[in-house]
Amino acid sequence: MFTSPYEGYPEQEWLGITQQLVNDFPLSNEVLISIVESAWEDIYSSSLGSSQLKIGQDIFLPAQATGVILEKLIAMILVNQYDGWRGSQAKHEKDIVCSFNDRYSFEIKTSSSKSGLYGNRSTGHRSDNRLKYRTGYYLVINYKLPTEDDLNRQIWKIRFGWIDDEDWLGQKKPTGQQASIGAKLASLKLITLKHYP
Repeated sequence: MFTSPYEGYPEQEWLGITQQLVNDFPLSNEVLISIVESAWEDIYSSSLGSSQLKIGQDIFLPAQATGVILEKLIAMILVNQYDGWRGSQAKHEKDIVCSFNDRYSFEIKTSSSKSGLYGNRSTGHRSDNRLKYRTGYYLVINYKLPTEDDLNRQIWKIRFGWIDDEDWLGQKKPTGQQASIGAKLASLKLITLKHYP
């Protein structure tokens, strides 16, 4: 598990620390943007079955399914174009694994909210015997999904930065199924790589 790079620094310095973390990352901002955009287009250029059903025209996926497919496509683009990267192969691994330095392995979070950042209930739950530590780099993608009533689709925002395990707040109700990052914290610990009009 990694120590938080923000530990011991006042909050007013966090944005600068985040910028340095993003600058230090081995894939450039332009590469990350390009990979996300390519994966997004791949989803909607795909067809299924002998009927050639198109996602976004004939089939309308919920946000969670879209996020799973996007993550897998991002992993495959990285595997095919950049040495030292692969998708997760075990529960304890991050979504994208950097084989030459695990510090650069990262999680992918997607949302159909314009700016929200959410995880499942386990993201906000911390225990000593958990399999996965989530402290580290995060790629966050917010998008508008097409629907039967509105076929328009677009990426709203791509962000990148560092989130610590302790940043995730689980819902207070024991039955709550979601954890989230507050807007203020997200603004300090995530850099917007691209904002789409």
